[in-house]
Amino acid sequence: MEYSRVICTFTTLCKHPGEHGVSCIFIVPGAIFHGHSALSQFSRISRECSMTTMISLIQIIMCSLNLCQFQGPDGMAALSGVLYLCCEGAGTVVSLDSSFSMVIECSGLDSPEGICLMPGGEILVTEDAIGGSILMISSGEARVIASDLACPEGVACDQTGAIWFTTGGFEAGELLTSLWRVQNGQRERVCSLPSVFSFSDLEIASDGMVYICSESSGLFGSVSVFSFDPETGVLAPFAVGVQACEGICLTNGGFPMYLAAEQGTVYSADSSGTCTVVCEVRGTIEDVVLMDGELFVSEDSSGSVIRVLP
Repeated sequence: MEYSRVICTFTTLCKHPGEHGVSCIFIVPGAIFHGHSALSQFSRISRECSMTTMISLIQIIMCSLNLCQFQGPDGMAALSGVLYLCCEGAGTVVSLDSSFSMVIECSGLDSPEGICLMPGGEILVTEDAIGGSILMISSGEARVIASDLACPEGVACDQTGAIWFTTGGFEAGELLTSLWRVQNGQRERVCSLPSVFSFSDLEIASDGMVYICSESSGLFGSVSVFSFDPETGVLAPFAVGVQACEGICLTNGGFPMYLAAEQGTVYSADSSGTCTVVCEVRGTIEDVVLMDGELFVSEDSSGSVIRVLP
């Protein structure tokens, strides 16, 4: 399949002082979109770079403007050098190998958003819709794990094989946002908060602790990430100050934790919950994932997957 090959590369220096007068170089492969000329696209990128503080080198590796199956990139997961991605706008789940060749893993889905990988290689996906489902995808076929859910978003699998997911919030017309667990075929609501919060993505650490980010931070306190201890049943604030926290990933089941703020900022968080800005991206970030030591983010407004280089 031919898709968004690198047409040209433009390089410009951001006007943000760093150690040597600039903070980074912004490289954009495949920068001819919607028939715009290279010159006009270069001018636009130059203007945006001059207005945007970029803390890391950011490289756009793929864009959906010329690819109908890569619309609305959202949740991401990675395993053995392969990146898996929910394309909410296209209703597909795709995978990208190290050369960024794309394979459509499943299509015809209803707003696929959250994603994680099972130990056996199956793909778990949430359909973020009223009456949505949790699906298990294998060999291109989707099997329903749970259905009739209030806009499920994040999904994760623990070491016992139990499946965890989040639902609710005002977008679903719900008064509560909730964390759920499916174990031995039984679905259980584990904990809930009022919908001034809105659970989005989640990750499970190697010690079993569940970390849940909230895209709505409450009426006060700006809680961005909660921790839930399955042993004690205690839900507690873990990190604060990250507005509209959409995506979360851990480093080999531990720290640092990385967070994607919808307005375009990627953060790292240490084991105490202290957050530090990693980089800023112009656009709407949906998720962040760590693969082979590199961070990737999905950017919804332009339909891009972005590699963040140190």
